[in-house]
Amino acid sequence: MDDARIPAPGFDVREFARTAAGSHRDALDLESYRSNPVTDDTLRILRYMQIIERATMTHLRSVLVTATHKDARITAFLTTWAYEKYWIADAIEQILLAHQPEGAEPDRSPFVTPVERTIRESIFANIVGVPMIAVHMAQGTVDEWITQAAYRRLLELDPNPQLAQTVTRFLEVKERQLVFFEAQARFRLERSAQSRKLTRRRLSRMAWPIGAKAQSRADTDFYFSHLFADRAALLTELDDRVDSLPGQGGLGLFRKAARL
Repeated sequence: MDDARIPAPGFDVREFARTAAGSHRDALDLESYRSNPVTDDTLRILRYMQIIERATMTHLRSVLVTATHKDARITAFLTTWAYEKYWIADAIEQILLAHQPEGAEPDRSPFVTPVERTIRESIFANIVGVPMIAVHMAQGTVDEWITQAAYRRLLELDPNPQLAQTVTRFLEVKERQLVFFEAQARFRLERSAQSRKLTRRRLSRMAWPIGAKAQSRADTDFYFSHLFADRAALLTELDDRVDSLPGQGGLGLFRKAARL
């Protein structure tokens, strides 16, 4: 089979698209936050994660100017993935607004991606070709590992019942996304030494989580210190997962990102 069209074992992309998780608004009991608000630290983390989820479209724009877009299944998956993340960001925005004075406006300032960087990325990625698909699948896998761990840690630190209900829904959505990313990443990395080498280089140069470049360094530092400062073992466990990807051992991505 052509490496550009490798199926993810046990994953039905058509079913994924058909059953995509849309708006969460009907399931949000926002009034409950009036009497039982989350902590200020939780609000700061939620704001960070809302920006991370929104940043998906910027990331996707860079991905789909590469060879990745030539695989219809992967394009269909990524489009649905972005749709689901949009609605997660929307739900977080509603929770944030519920903690603000009535009539407050959401912050929807656009992300700015330098045009020249996008052009350089497009030229480079199209020269590389198919191995870039492995890079993008590995990036999605690694990002899901850290963001899911962050959501779970947030609930441990602030077990607000309504927040727990909503975040649990997010995690169910994200688990299904991870199935595709991880299966694709492992299969493609196993098949190609070039993909392993390129992926290793790209993962080591990225800011984690995906979208961190849309944040201040202070906010990213707070994200890691608040959620993981006393969880060095968890960061080690996450780095061990990265090590388990073919050719990606010893990167220490999360311990480096955390600077703890």
